[in-house]
Amino acid sequence: MWSDNETDVDFLGCSHLVKATTSVIANDSLLPATIGIFGDWGSGKSSLMKMVELELREDKAVHVLSFNGWLFEGFEDAKSALMATILEELTAERTLTDKAKELVPKLFRRINWMRALGLAAKGALALATGGLSGGMTAIAKSFDADAASKLLEEEDLRRGIREFRADFAKLLVELELKALVVMIDDLDRCMPDTIIETLEAIKLFLFVPGSAFVIGADERLVKYAVRRRFPELPGERSEVGRDYLEKLIQFPLRVPALGRPEMETYINLLFAKNGGLTPGQFNDLRAAAIERCEAGALHEVRLNHGIAEEVLGGTVPTTLAERLDLARRIAPLLAAGLSGNPRQCKRFLNTFMMRIAMAKTRQVELKERVLAKLMLLEYFRPESFKKLAEAQAEQEGKPNELRAIELPSKPLEEESPASVPPSEDERSERTRRPAPRPGVPTKASEAPSDGASALPVWLADPWIMNEWRQLEPPLAQEDLRPYFFFSRDILGSLGGSVQRMSPRAQEILAELLSASEAVRRNALGKAAGLASADSAGVFEALAERARQEDDLGTTGSAFVRLCDWTEARPDLFGQFVTFLTGLPDARLPVSIVPRLQTMGGEDGDRRAQVKAVISKWAQGTAGPLKNAAKTRLSKL
Repeated sequence: MWSDNETDVDFLGCSHLVKATTSVIANDSLLPATIGIFGDWGSGKSSLMKMVELELREDKAVHVLSFNGWLFEGFEDAKSALMATILEELTAERTLTDKAKELVPKLFRRINWMRALGLAAKGALALATGGLSGGMTAIAKSFDADAASKLLEEEDLRRGIREFRADFAKLLVELELKALVVMIDDLDRCMPDTIIETLEAIKLFLFVPGSAFVIGADERLVKYAVRRRFPELPGERSEVGRDYLEKLIQFPLRVPALGRPEMETYINLLFAKNGGLTPGQFNDLRAAAIERCEAGALHEVRLNHGIAEEVLGGTVPTTLAERLDLARRIAPLLAAGLSGNPRQCKRFLNTFMMRIAMAKTRQVELKERVLAKLMLLEYFRPESFKKLAEAQAEQEGKPNELRAIELPSKPLEEESPASVPPSEDERSERTRRPAPRPGVPTKASEAPSDGASALPVWLADPWIMNEWRQLEPPLAQEDLRPYFFFSRDILGSLGGSVQRMSPRAQEILAELLSASEAVRRNALGKAAGLASADSAGVFEALAERARQEDDLGTTGSAFVRLCDWTEARPDLFGQFVTFLTGLPDARLPVSIVPRLQTMGGEDGDRRAQVKAVISKWAQGTAGPLKNAAKTRLSKL
């Protein structure tokens, strides 16, 4: 398995991002500077910052201080806490001249003086004193006019800020520094007030010649903090956050998501790290991948079996070779489903390795490609995964439903438990070129809606039929019972889906469950920006809550929220239909009949699924749902 912490070892091909950051700091004419390293949770911001720090420390004339944003979270006055901490760290690690020994106590006294006066905690004063550019004066005007006026009359306070900056600049000269670089990570995990106070401390007090500040954060959360801190500002809320951030961050650098070739390279490097190689062999592979990247191989896999074979002199360990082949198969789905997020990819692989390890303690050997294929279904179509778990449990590990979609060239009645199973090559050929047979469609769009010969609802999903089904190996002849035995931590567990979600997805889930309609609408507006795995995680969390509800039809129910979420993410429509068919008819509100038809829209696959489900309800036990379904069915 692999640590989930940041690293200074480059697995992502970040050399160009590192160079872009260090080149700003190395250019005296660009200092002072603030550099923002922006990216989603798990995108690799912290690792990139460690790589930047490692390179900068090679120059002894550059002093690098590294802080986590949370360090200042517990302080009432985050500004003065940051300033004092920088001074303490700086003077503890450098030899002080006589002049520097005079400056340091003065700086500490000024910090204590400003803390006592409450200067550092007053956003209005901070902005009104001219510490920020003229375009920010509108923020100062948003505060109480009398209070701002009294503050502005305090000439001593304004002079105190100017003198602090002047003395701080002199201190850097006395320490003979080419540059002071302060790296602040995880700022986006702090409360809004801490975020703003930290940024203001940098701009007002510490932004002096020879200084550079590298800030790692999710820019969306920083913009949110600005809107929370300054709710009185006129204009669009989104523009307020954007404008504020643009004035504080001079050089924004965004960490891009991994594409398919990059995801495959990343997975291959992770496997190579734990693939039985010597440290030297692994470093050679990593160097080869980086060299190909720097040589312009932007859209190619930079490490695969062929490259590994060449670098290692023709011999690739068997286990590593198998896992490099596995990476080739699963990387496209992981890149798309996880939106190229390295941390979520690593968590997927860690779960994968944990299950293999758990099985070995029970003397069970799990086939890695089978496990990986099942886990993809678990991550991206959790409702179908649960249905498959039920089916395999009822059919001794080999559900007929999988045979129907993977071995369509031979009618099910011609196959019996006593028959000789086809070879892997035969099964692969059937999967690659499935021959159609009556009643068993080869595409979701061909699924009939007229009875028992149709695909089960939980399989009639375009992603399952067109992506997952095609992935090697076929599962129809595999005994799936051991694989689901070691997946019991997920099955039926609300915690499993929530734990896998990114912080942004968890925030959206909380907003969807809010009592405020405006908050819920805002959450639905963010749906399109979520990765497929996160979106499926939100869906599953709502579905689990809905299963526990007594009345699904109430306005504030999780069931209604689930309907809203599915409308916002149409790719989950098949999962929603699967969820519905797993509930007793008597529990469903009559309102679901017209709403389901509306949710189906004009898409052919979804309309076929709608008709199949409404037909099922129309044939159910007597009741309001049956009557509503029969009426609606006559109009379809």
